[in-house]
Amino acid sequence: MQIKDYKLFTIGPAQMYPSTLEVRGHVVPYFRTPEFSELMLDNKQLMIELEKADPDSEFIVLTASGSGAMEATVINCFDKNDRLLIVCGGTFGERFVKICEIHGIPHEVIRLGQDEVLVAEHFAKYDDAGITGVLVNIDETYTGQLYDIAILHDYCERNGAYLVVDAISSFLCDPYDAGKYAVDATIVSSQKGLCLAPGLSFVTLSPRMTEKVLKTEVQSLYFDFKDYILNMKRGQTPFTPAVGVCFELNDMLRKIKEQGGVDERVREVRERAEYFRSRIAGMPVFLPDYPLSNAISPIRFEKDIAMEFFAYLKDNRDIMVNPVGGELGKRSIRVSHVGDLKNEDYDELIAEIKGFFKI
Repeated sequence: MQIKDYKLFTIGPAQMYPSTLEVRGHVVPYFRTPEFSELMLDNKQLMIELEKADPDSEFIVLTASGSGAMEATVINCFDKNDRLLIVCGGTFGERFVKICEIHGIPHEVIRLGQDEVLVAEHFAKYDDAGITGVLVNIDETYTGQLYDIAILHDYCERNGAYLVVDAISSFLCDPYDAGKYAVDATIVSSQKGLCLAPGLSFVTLSPRMTEKVLKTEVQSLYFDFKDYILNMKRGQTPFTPAVGVCFELNDMLRKIKEQGGVDERVREVRERAEYFRSRIAGMPVFLPDYPLSNAISPIRFEKDIAMEFFAYLKDNRDIMVNPVGGELGKRSIRVSHVGDLKNEDYDELIAEIKGFFKI
């Protein structure tokens, strides 16, 4: 397969920044060294700062996809003595459900219908129901709906439950404050808001969740967080990490900090989203009415032409957008607003939409 230089309007992998591509051009070094340990400890501190988490949080670095980190987090934080509540509004919420089913962890599910908004009333029936933890994809990547974290926090606070947030598609795209909302575990991956190569995922554990993890027996060699916590004290991982991506991560985190911090990065993504969304108004496409993440615009078509449009951009214009699976697949595509993209790039995409529809 020949690698083509597509223009990526995809949520992950995203259009990389020049500095990341420069880091990727170097030989991957040996990593069991004091220098690499120092880099990893710096990554830990910077990530905890950007997530606005408790400074005493633990930081897990996994060489795995986001789904691997989701499964690892569930099996390390909970067991058969827990009862979890899962918000399921799409394929990634469903992934949490499957993980709990596979590992025999008792759970309840809030299933949202297509385009249904998550509201506080969804949680009312689960008050005083013995729920010990809540699992949520704060931006359900399948639909682009951004859930209200205040609702989740309020429920967990009332019921003494742990809050686990998959922020994989939302981190660095939407405001996120793990400390303010008492998030006990935050899951992030390298290839989305961070705009790095795929290969790494990260889990930040609050001090109280760390205590629970240290008491939980895990039937896994590779995904046992206790081993990762111990090794990170010396700036290492128990198994070989995606070393090159660790260097990409440090470069990106330092640039974000130097260029105004997390709030400035979120502002950039939000402005790109607003620019694009304002310019598709009046076209034969529309956006759903629920609260949207800044990360993606889930465009809907009035006819079953989504895959035709996706193929037109990919095959004829070297432009890549995210297709959608499942029941929305025929009438929806997703346009990302992360990465090294400017308004002129969205002007190009908008021109292609107009050309496709002969507007």
